Amino acid sequence: MKPTDSLMATSEQTVELVSAKEIELFLPLMREIDFGDAFLLSMLHWCGIGKRARPLDYWQVFLLRAKSQIIGVSGLYRQPGMPSNVCWLGWFAIRPQFRRQGFGTAAIHQLCHAARSVGSTELWVYTGSQDDAARAFYIRLGFEVLGPASDCAPGRTMDDSDIVLKRVLITA
Repeated sequence: MKPTDSLMATSEQTVELVSAKEIELFLPLMREIDFGDAFLLSMLHWCGIGKRARPLDYWQVFLLRAKSQIIGVSGLYRQPGMPSNVCWLGWFAIRPQFRRQGFGTAAIHQLCHAARSVGSTELWVYTGSQDDAARAFYIRLGFEVLGPASDCAPGRTMDDSDIVLKRVLITA
């Protein structure tokens, strides 16, 4: 595992993005966070077990670490056919015992920094159209609702009823 730089959020929490490809590091997350079979398949592919049916232009998965513990998972990717300045946030989740303590906010700040470092000026994310808590979380962090996935990114998510949100990344 190799950590990237940390960022202190206004919540006073620090989260590291850790790049790892050892499947055993993802197993505790898979037991606690129910993203379904698509998440399991994606993590297997990330760890070198099998291959994606549609390769991505850029793909990086991170374990989220705080206080020497793995507290969550996320990733960044670019989809073929999308503008190269758009990076997508993928599989964002914080383990239940670490939620509502500022770790998610700190992780999003780190992920924005990572997206900027690979040349992205926008970070987009899908969320369920009925997931009011997730939508409110992203809006609090500066994301804006673009609309239904069927309009904004047709055929790019498993559920076209998802909504897409975007955050413009300020470059220094």
